[in-house]
Amino acid sequence: MAVFGITAAIGGLLSSTFLSGAIGGAILKAAVGIGLSLAARALAGNKTQESGGINGRLQAGGDVARSIVLGRTCTAGSLVYANAWGKSGKTPNAYFTQVIALADHPIRDITGLWVNGEPVTVDMNDEEPMGYAIPEYRYGSSGNNMWIRWYDGTQTAPDPFLVGTVSSAQRPYSNRRIGKGVAYAIVTSQYQAELFTGFPSFRFEVQGRKLYDVSKDSTAGGIGTHRLSDPATWGGDGDDLLAVQVYNLLLGINVQSTWLYGIQSITTPRLPTADWIAQINKCRQQVQGPDGLEPQFVTGGEITVDDTIGDVVDTLLTGGNARLVESAGTYKIRVGEPDPPVGSINDEVIISTEEQSFTPFFGLSETVNGITATYPEPKEGWNTKAAPPLYNSTFEAEDGNRRLLTAIPMDYVYRPGQVQRLMKAALNEARRARRHTFVLPPAYWTLEPGDVISWTSARNGYVNKLMRVDGVGDRANLDVVVDLTEVDPSDYDWNQSTDYTPPVFAPIGTIYPTPQPIVDWYAEPDAVYDNDGDARRPAIRLVWDGDQVDVVGVQFEVALAATLEVIYRGRTDRPEVGSTLISQGIVALTDYVVRGKYIPGSSRPTLWSGWLPVTTFNIRLGLKDIYPIDVDELTADIKQGMGWLFNAQRAAQEEMDRLGKVGTELDSAITFEVNRLYETVTASSEGLTADYMREIVAWVGPGSALVGRVESLEATVDDPVTGLRATAEAIDVVLVEVNDPDTGLQATASRITSLTATVDGVTAGGYFRSEQVATQTGALSTIGIGVSATATGATQTAAILLSATSSGQSRAAIVANQFVVMNPNDRDEFYLPFLVQNGAIYANQLYVNWARIVDVQITTAQIENAAITSAKIGDLQVKTSNIDFHNVTQVYPNSGAFPSGATPNVWTTVGSLVTSNPQAGTAFIEVRSSCGFTGAAGGGGGTTFIAQLRMINLTTGHVFQVTENGVSGTGNLSFTVTNNGLFIDPTAVQGNNTYAVQVIRTTGLSFNYNGGSWLLRALVWNR
Repeated sequence: MAVFGITAAIGGLLSSTFLSGAIGGAILKAAVGIGLSLAARALAGNKTQESGGINGRLQAGGDVARSIVLGRTCTAGSLVYANAWGKSGKTPNAYFTQVIALADHPIRDITGLWVNGEPVTVDMNDEEPMGYAIPEYRYGSSGNNMWIRWYDGTQTAPDPFLVGTVSSAQRPYSNRRIGKGVAYAIVTSQYQAELFTGFPSFRFEVQGRKLYDVSKDSTAGGIGTHRLSDPATWGGDGDDLLAVQVYNLLLGINVQSTWLYGIQSITTPRLPTADWIAQINKCRQQVQGPDGLEPQFVTGGEITVDDTIGDVVDTLLTGGNARLVESAGTYKIRVGEPDPPVGSINDEVIISTEEQSFTPFFGLSETVNGITATYPEPKEGWNTKAAPPLYNSTFEAEDGNRRLLTAIPMDYVYRPGQVQRLMKAALNEARRARRHTFVLPPAYWTLEPGDVISWTSARNGYVNKLMRVDGVGDRANLDVVVDLTEVDPSDYDWNQSTDYTPPVFAPIGTIYPTPQPIVDWYAEPDAVYDNDGDARRPAIRLVWDGDQVDVVGVQFEVALAATLEVIYRGRTDRPEVGSTLISQGIVALTDYVVRGKYIPGSSRPTLWSGWLPVTTFNIRLGLKDIYPIDVDELTADIKQGMGWLFNAQRAAQEEMDRLGKVGTELDSAITFEVNRLYETVTASSEGLTADYMREIVAWVGPGSALVGRVESLEATVDDPVTGLRATAEAIDVVLVEVNDPDTGLQATASRITSLTATVDGVTAGGYFRSEQVATQTGALSTIGIGVSATATGATQTAAILLSATSSGQSRAAIVANQFVVMNPNDRDEFYLPFLVQNGAIYANQLYVNWARIVDVQITTAQIENAAITSAKIGDLQVKTSNIDFHNVTQVYPNSGAFPSGATPNVWTTVGSLVTSNPQAGTAFIEVRSSCGFTGAAGGGGGTTFIAQLRMINLTTGHVFQVTENGVSGTGNLSFTVTNNGLFIDPTAVQGNNTYAVQVIRTTGLSFNYNGGSWLLRALVWNR
């Protein structure tokens, strides 16, 4: 019994032996058994040595066998040259270049690349002298770190990069090293510690040699332009077909007209054309697979020339449950299900006088009721994968509840659907135990091994039962000894939905540590405080979990929430603190977003957090930022000085009283001497009074001396008509005093002058007060001049306060609603250069070397360089200006990915953007969208798939642009629809507008979204 294998070349052997009788039957069975016992040997654990398949490890050395690549496969190739060279920054020998031979003949293409076990892409738009860049090996600012270039074997000149750049005196690369007829790749890697821990390893997925397909040669009975004598016409889908590959191996593989591998003595007449074309077409026949329709029997692999041709062909045949038959010097192949019968027999034609044998069932060692298989899986880096095992409980029950498995390696089969189809057919065939050996008359001389006949037998209960001819022996009397095994085309029936078990694919490549996210990331508004505890600047406090292993820092970014423009990047090298305060570039009352990530001590990856929103406190420049003093303290001082000045009248009266009392009190024991001068003048008549008084006191005592003078003038009128009183009063007090208190000598000179005029509660006052104090340690001098006017309970004041201290502080304070400094041009005309009124300063011309302005309104300006926080400008001429973002326009961005599906024939919104327009008709819209679609089309006339994308203002219904694309055909179809553009929206309304990207599938059967993205941006004018 055979699950897979070559039907032995028994036809020619037995034809030339002319066996007869029982001896012929026994030898026939033994000969047939050689080709049919592979499953039994596998079951016993004595597997035959398989040849060819996947070469997953780079070969090197002088004894590496030459190789042939058939179909689609993966190879690590063989190393033919390597060198370290060049310099990057301060790193010597920063580049490592390897030249790897892929096949010892031309190939069609490289279709995939794996680096260190992981699939990578090749950017054909990014070419450098080293080759095409591999984007997965770009790192930070260093850019590309790996490149590849390859030659398909048809090159006629050496690679200039190898000869001119990589070659060195120690490792030369000659300009004679063309590699004619050899497909090879050049891979260059740049040292980058974060990317490489050692020399990189590579696997190349290649589409192998172009093959001669006899079914496409119209001169040989096929249809097409292939010609055996012209290799330039070869190639096509037949390169992947099992029968085409075996056909070429039997003819022999030649490179540049020189034999390389295969059988050298076989000519095309020994490969019957019609027979081979029929089997090639069986391989090409479309069957249902996991991803839609696919050719029935496709194989691919790498063959080394030290593999024997028989072992290679035997391994290839597993890819189609095929048999190679040699009969009378010709070779035929039988793939897949049995062919239609070439004839029929019944019990009457069997020569009953000759020996017959019948095997109704297998022995236990040859019985199989389950199949396991291994194959190279492209989705797992072309590593060997075990297919889902195939069990059959019915078969196991028939075999005494035993599970009898055989394991079959399918080294040339790389499609899981094909592997499972072969497993099912092989298991069904393995249960066909009925086998007959008998003799037929000469009429059946033309039977050959591999033929199928129909047998109707009342004795065996057969009705048109199909039997495969496994052996034929010619006898001397022209009778024919045949060995038949039952077959059934239904063994190859396949229902993709019920028979296929989707394999579970393991992740491939190096297992890296999972990128670490930042834990407990949080942002909140905060402030920068001064020594007095006052908030002076807005800030943002960032918080995280600082108790993490292998974390040496935290990196963060701050961006404007409206545009995501990063305005500050920073890091802290004290992650254990768990927080940091940032204020650089932070503006008050502004919406920001912040993100952060850990900085690891090792080279493991970490993840950025999401953007967290935060709005800063409204902390703007205050008095402490504008004035170099404490304004509150200054205000208190001035209020105290104003009280001191405008209390002059009371202070004068108190000094008058004190001097009067001193005059009497000084007439005591402590007085050394005192002298007084007192005089008055008075006049009065009928409600009219005029008084004058002057008093002078001179006094000396222990350690003290004092002289004081007081003058008082007062005039009063009581109006008999109105009953109102009018008073005018002038008081002048002058006092000088020296004394010797406990702290040392102190001299004081003071003067108080108070002038008041009052009419029935309306009062005008003028005050002058001066006080000068000197001690042994310092001096203080204060002068105040003030005026006041009171009417109806409201008082207005103006004052000048002058003070100086010997400690270095002096002050001139002016208190008034209006302060004017004028410069006369002539007697009759004055200019007003400077005015302060109600806290505002007015000036005709102002020259300032440096100014810090919180808020400014300019009617006409000529500014050379300005950075203005807030301004209202009527007329402006600017050489250099920096206007803050979003004062003129506002940007609204949004983006996302397409969903996995949507309702057909209905416009479906996949992405939207809402803008707030201060005014109508002022919006600039950008759309960038692209979506892929896939679908499986039916047979017959094919299917058409069409989809559309459009950009629309949902608020107004205005459609900006509709784009459409589609595809027609059969099988697996795919296409992409894009919608890109920039538009002005004249329909935009004041207030909210909603813009959307929409998609619709307009025709075709059900088809799916296959990835895509959209971006919407709106620029709205604020004024």
